Amino acid sequence: MPSITEQYLKLHPKSAQLASASLDLFPDGVTHDNRRFSPFPMYVERGQGAHKWDVDGNEYIDYRMGHGAMILGHSHPEIVKGVSEAISRGTHLSSSSEMEVKWGRMVKELVPSVEKLRFHSSGTEAVMMAFRMVRVFTGKTKIIKFQDAFHGWADGPYVGTDLDHSAQGIPEETRKTMIILPYDLEAVERTLNSDNDVAAVIFQGNKVMESSFVKKLRSLTEQRGVLLVIDEVVSGFRWSRSGAQGVWGIKPDLSTMAKILAGGLPGGCVGGRADVIDTIGAGKIAHPGTFNANPLSATAGATALSILANEPIGERALDNANRLKAGLNDVLTKLEVPGCVYGTSSILQTRFGADHECDHAYCPDGDKAKGGWSKDAKDALVQALANRGVYAWDNQFILSAVHTDELIDQTVDAFEGSLKDMRADGFI
Repeated sequence: MPSITEQYLKLHPKSAQLASASLDLFPDGVTHDNRRFSPFPMYVERGQGAHKWDVDGNEYIDYRMGHGAMILGHSHPEIVKGVSEAISRGTHLSSSSEMEVKWGRMVKELVPSVEKLRFHSSGTEAVMMAFRMVRVFTGKTKIIKFQDAFHGWADGPYVGTDLDHSAQGIPEETRKTMIILPYDLEAVERTLNSDNDVAAVIFQGNKVMESSFVKKLRSLTEQRGVLLVIDEVVSGFRWSRSGAQGVWGIKPDLSTMAKILAGGLPGGCVGGRADVIDTIGAGKIAHPGTFNANPLSATAGATALSILANEPIGERALDNANRLKAGLNDVLTKLEVPGCVYGTSSILQTRFGADHECDHAYCPDGDKAKGGWSKDAKDALVQALANRGVYAWDNQFILSAVHTDELIDQTVDAFEGSLKDMRADGFI
């Protein structure tokens, strides 16, 4: 019987050729860090619903779903129709459009904390603008973020992110504007009591934590007159129609959004208190941007948010995630493989290779805890799942509203077979 890797190589000859050619074009041969993969990444040709197909004709049940953007599934017919009509009228008209007004109204309708907003081309750009806004509004310099939280790759937001080190090219002067803290409210309180130059605290909305932590954080920042920014780039319109803040029952000063916001096209926004957002309108902050609220993204975004507002999209995705979570955890128990699959929304996290107590909602320390699988073992799982027709990361499953019970059950079977393959190859 061929090994996991031998089978992977056999199934992906054209991907292997493209990966080889890409090494002469792109750093590490990829155009996004998360597409690095050993022995080489799969090159995907098209997607439909919960499926996608690679250049070698292999079909997959997809659990990356546009890095979380495709909660409606790939190639949703209403978005395809709307964007097709929009592209025939022009991709960039160097003017404001009716669709940007519709898009902005949909954001305000769904997210009660948004009084005004400004569109961008990505989540990274939205966070960059949020940082600039809070500094101009408060006249203060420093921003608190939590250790390893990811808020995009820009200089300030990236400080304190996993893999952060001097080789990232971030000047020391920029690093000094960021305060990196553990997820410890006492540490936040001590910092706010001792430093009067803190403009804001930013929290990553898709961090799986008890809601009491964020509620207390909101209370603490309000008491100290410090702005709270919730990064809803991933969690926005997924945790609930109004994002994670809707689940927690809080009202941040600013929110950053992307992914689902733009219906699968490039797009982001920062929204919140009108007086903070108007640091642009008051002429204090310049904000050009060639593709801000471009007609295609505005059309896709307005269409997607309209569907989310009128159909139980998030509820379906959550039901699908709960079914998958239960099935994967049953397999781990059945095969006596230490680990868990956990999460509180329709994105599931994993922790493999360590015995621990977990309620499958909140997992202590997640996959950063000691005793987890090696990188080789994680790569083997991704390869084994791909061999069995499932496209996933080693640590995450992203669900949509179009993953059916049948597809989820097939995924559970593929997961069980993949773990058995890994055991046969000596990885577990």
